[in-house]
Amino acid sequence: MIDLRDVDLDYGAHTVLKDVSFQSGRGEFLGIIGPNGSGKTTLLKAISRIVTPSNGTILLDQRELADFAPLELSREIAVVPQASDPGFDFSVRDVVRMGRYPHIGRFGSERDEDRDICCKVMEITGINALTDRSVRAISGGELQRVIIARALAQEPNLLLLDEPTAHLDLGQQMVILQTMKNLSREIAVIGVFHDLNYAAHYCDRLILLHDHRILAMGDPAGVLTEDSIRTAFGIDVIIRSNPFTGRPSISPVYKPEGRNRTCGKVHVICGGGEGSDLLQALHAEGCEVTAGILAVNDSDYRAAKALGIPCIVEPPFSPVTDRSLGELTLALEDARAVILTRGLWGAGNIGNLRVLESANIRKVIILDRQAGEQDEWDYTGGEAEAILERLAAGGAIRVKDIRSAAAAARNTIGGEPCTD
Repeated sequence: MIDLRDVDLDYGAHTVLKDVSFQSGRGEFLGIIGPNGSGKTTLLKAISRIVTPSNGTILLDQRELADFAPLELSREIAVVPQASDPGFDFSVRDVVRMGRYPHIGRFGSERDEDRDICCKVMEITGINALTDRSVRAISGGELQRVIIARALAQEPNLLLLDEPTAHLDLGQQMVILQTMKNLSREIAVIGVFHDLNYAAHYCDRLILLHDHRILAMGDPAGVLTEDSIRTAFGIDVIIRSNPFTGRPSISPVYKPEGRNRTCGKVHVICGGGEGSDLLQALHAEGCEVTAGILAVNDSDYRAAKALGIPCIVEPPFSPVTDRSLGELTLALEDARAVILTRGLWGAGNIGNLRVLESANIRKVIILDRQAGEQDEWDYTGGEAEAILERLAAGGAIRVKDIRSAAAAARNTIGGEPCTD
């Protein structure tokens, strides 16, 4: 469908994009991401022939974009811009009907087919109730849906979206993006996104722009990595797998400046993603945190690494070794409080609980967010549950949320100023 080959885009002497090459076709939702000023919108303008490349070639169905007549190109490509002002006091119905112009022409008459298509796209975008209202008398979010309906009325083979969910509330955003996802099964859809989580969830493939070039291109999990996001956006993030979709979920790492650290240390025993948010909460509180034992492919380990939290680690899919258990013993001896996430326990990691039970810890906090649920978590023949019960009988406290766990740890270690 669309094929960019070694495309350069310049504004005067200013280079916007350099050596951009990619293809996209029917059946794909392609997302373009990158920091402000990276050329995302300019790239869409080049594909829609609003701007002309200074070098390279853009092909649409094997034809050079420059060879298409304007009306012909409008039947192939529709654009939803970041912001749109209709200019005059048109009704919503009239603005949507404008999308049929490439199929009717200047002197043509509207047919039943055209009216049916307009009714269909207004229903898809949820604007039927606005049909007779002026576009000057509706909200920004409603106007955005009108503009999307106008683009859909063109029945394009390629739909270009520049931040299509701008001005929409959360529910509208999800409806529109799911609509675009459904459309991408039949046509080609290319969208610019600022929200990386939306891009990860809805797009089949991503292009990450940075420093005038394509930094990464591929499936969301391959593009949205800690390293690529740090390079492009200059921030550290924690990336986890969405438990329902398997797609990456991105959270920025909060690193407050000038925080008052305490000398009391908190050790976190977690795993399987149970501790990522907890680690970040403790870090933000100014606690001195250590973690482990964790496998290096565990999302909790990646969170600890992103936060700069020292961690006891093991290779992937390996049982806990005596060496790591020895390191855990030393870490527990140095801790004023330990937070244990209930998690899943089996023969490979039960050693963590055995060491914890034998240690003399001032305070043990058990974070059990699934308390009361009848899910299966103890695969040790009951040993893990028995240890947790003995810890509770010995003074460990159970909490159900991260805020309570962080507060319990803070109260235990106090607010003593560091002397080192």
